[in-house]
Amino acid sequence: MSDLLVLAVAANGRITLNSLPSYFPVGGVKPRYFYRKKVAIGGTEGSLTGAYAGSDMVCLFADASGVYWFKGNRGQIEKIGSQAHFKKLLRQISLNKLEESPLPVKKMKTEKKKNEQEEKRARRRKRRKRARRKTSKKKKEES
Repeated sequence: MSDLLVLAVAANGRITLNSLPSYFPVGGVKPRYFYRKKVAIGGTEGSLTGAYAGSDMVCLFADASGVYWFKGNRGQIEKIGSQAHFKKLLRQISLNKLEESPLPVKKMKTEKKKNEQEEKRARRRKRRKRARRKTSKKKKEES
């Protein structure tokens, strides 16, 4: 699959290929999106940051034969056609220059180690606090 574009659309009803430009007028708010030029089927995950609360998601993509498609928020599939039609649609929604979205970064080993060290410190603090309480309790009993 290529040219995978996922858009967050703040809508109340069904979003169709024809209605999509009305949600993003030229000069208006830029769409929040996730875009990848090439996608291995089933092999990529991404995140759409900054999406509106309650946003619906729509998807545009090209199949293996180069035909472009639109998948609406209710699961309906509509044919866009050629790459020229796809690019025209992008201009209509103010996405002339698509930039590939970064893939989510997996938790690195150093980050895991950092978390483990913080947990160890917290356990040590608890132990010291308990030891101080015991010591102060013994002193009170001796007095």
